[in-house]
Amino acid sequence: MNSDSKNNTKIRKRIVYLLLIIFFVQIVIVARYAYVQIVWSPQLQKWASDQWTNEIKIDAKRGMILDRNMKPLAVSGNVERVDAYMKEINDAVKDKKTTKDEIAGKLSSVLNIDKATLLARLNKTLPNGKPMLSVNLARQIDKEQGNKIREMKLPGIAVYPDTKRYYPNGNLCSQVIGNVGIDGDGRAGIEYQYNNELKGAPGRITAETDKFMREMPYSISKYEPPKNGSDVVLTIDQSIQYFTEKVIEKGLKEYKAKQISAIVMDVKTGEILAMANKPDYDPNEPVKGDVTSSMALWKNRAVNDSFELGSVMKVVTASAALQEGLTKKSDTFVCNGSKNVAGHTIRCWKSGGHGVQTLPQILQNSCNVGFMTLGERLQKEKLHKYYDLYGFGKPTGIDYPGEQSGIIKPLKEVGPVELANESFGQGISVTLIQYITALSAIANDGKLMQPHLAKQIVYTDENDKVTETKDIKPKFVRQVISKENSELMREMLEDVVTKGAGKKAYIEGYHIGGKTGTAEKAINGKYDTTGKYISTFACIAPCNDPKIAVVLSIDEPDPSNYYSGSNAAPLTKILLEDIFRYLNMEPDLGENKEVVKEVTIPEMRGKSIADAEKILSNLNLNFEITGSGSIINDVNPKPGVAVKENTKINLIADNSQKINSDVAVPDFNEKTQKEILDEANALGIKVVFSGDGIGVSQDIQPKTIVSKGTTVKVILEKPEN
Repeated sequence: MNSDSKNNTKIRKRIVYLLLIIFFVQIVIVARYAYVQIVWSPQLQKWASDQWTNEIKIDAKRGMILDRNMKPLAVSGNVERVDAYMKEINDAVKDKKTTKDEIAGKLSSVLNIDKATLLARLNKTLPNGKPMLSVNLARQIDKEQGNKIREMKLPGIAVYPDTKRYYPNGNLCSQVIGNVGIDGDGRAGIEYQYNNELKGAPGRITAETDKFMREMPYSISKYEPPKNGSDVVLTIDQSIQYFTEKVIEKGLKEYKAKQISAIVMDVKTGEILAMANKPDYDPNEPVKGDVTSSMALWKNRAVNDSFELGSVMKVVTASAALQEGLTKKSDTFVCNGSKNVAGHTIRCWKSGGHGVQTLPQILQNSCNVGFMTLGERLQKEKLHKYYDLYGFGKPTGIDYPGEQSGIIKPLKEVGPVELANESFGQGISVTLIQYITALSAIANDGKLMQPHLAKQIVYTDENDKVTETKDIKPKFVRQVISKENSELMREMLEDVVTKGAGKKAYIEGYHIGGKTGTAEKAINGKYDTTGKYISTFACIAPCNDPKIAVVLSIDEPDPSNYYSGSNAAPLTKILLEDIFRYLNMEPDLGENKEVVKEVTIPEMRGKSIADAEKILSNLNLNFEITGSGSIINDVNPKPGVAVKENTKINLIADNSQKINSDVAVPDFNEKTQKEILDEANALGIKVVFSGDGIGVSQDIQPKTIVSKGTTVKVILEKPEN
């Protein structure tokens, strides 16, 4: 091959290599172009858009919480928020147009926030030390404050719409409703339980802005409307809730209690008409002072705490024995004051014993020995079977956060002594919501209903127009006892109020069935010996056609008046009177069981006839006056004697006679220490006590005539368990 041919071959190779290089470079350019145009394009567009657009989040309007009559319990109002965009602020500071200190100072005077606090927020950085993109400086400010900040035209400072939660009734129903945090999310109560339904979804406004976050003229904004939250309608009746809170507030002060809780339930549906605890808090200011102490008041004791209720649990034992066919109304029980169980002597609260009693009477007298006998008949397997059927030891499923299960001993840990104690209400811990659910089953022909607080969810559009409603229907859980045994239990419970320990809850013309319970507080498994009790009264009304159940529990009442029959029962009576009036429940005087109401004749000697007449009229006592004087000299029967209402009292007003100072010793049986002292002081006699609890005997018999200043020794014993 000649030299020319070789040169031509080399040239052709070089041309091919060059063409290959050019082709490869073009491929790279085209690939890069395709990558930029197709793959990288969205991100580049976003970066470009971020430079001249600003996205504003619009919080959704949180749904309302309403009572069953559509009265607002929680609403949301329109307010504003202040945000800082740090790039614009840092650029302005770099250009020496302003300083962060100056911005913080101007905002501080409008927002009423300490300048140092605002400056710290403006200097906040990411964990890697880089500046924040944006920082929230204040939320839930009013529109007047927002307008003042807009007028300042501070670089990087923007004011946007915001929402704030308001509770128009203050403390009313606070522990049921709960509250929300600064982010608008629920953090307690119904606000937390139904947060997803209430909060809705935020909207957005995307607008072209300048570097100071001001919207550009003639720009087109993109608006995505927020989706408002749904309204939650509760089963709570605001009026009944008010009555309940008024009564327990009175009890908290009168009985110097640590705390009081109460629930009112519709027995046929399981709907909670009222649920209240005192002390409570104002959800408009959920944290005041110490955070831990404030948050402790958020707790709903009726659902979130379990404790021993004492003798009100005897209702469960009695109904279980009836349903199992192990007792009947005519059965008799003998109480000599104690019972030997597996070598242990377990005493009745009345050391002298109740004697021979029927089944209704052991319930009326809250006789521990009678119920230990029922416990022996049931045995632990059957008693615990009914604990399970009534729902003890497990959550009821109420739509409220943090429900406790209560504490029931495992069967293997229940021996004869434990069984005896459980049969009269000791050694089992329950919540108030569990107990009222069980009591409502007894009232509702044996049908157990699931308790619930929400009645309806109401869905609305952006114009607040209702688009859909979701009803939360009553849920039947199971049949616990028969209709016949339900009726018998209601009859016996009514006897407790008309003849037994619940007399102070009696209201003439109304069929009220109830049970008292006074339990020593157990601390670390040991019963307290310092006079700390839990006093509970539970009832259903009316017994002939049950509509409501009520349970009221007083934690650590005044040791001088801790007996539930003397504190929880009369408080419940006040509540029932309000509810009966509100629900227009007419008295049934024709069929109501007769109750012998007795009053003690007070000291009236030395008073004018007019004053004496007024005193006797208030006590429903009749009177006749003998003599021609103007001042009462003597009274027959003597002050201190207990007589039936409408008894005629003889008032002697004879100027020729000296004022008689003799009095009759009252009957102190089944009265508290405070009641005994009040009565004795009013009559001018002295009392010394032996023991603790309520009166069971006295050394001077009732109606004995004595001189003022005489000392009566009264023996007290702890009632119930």
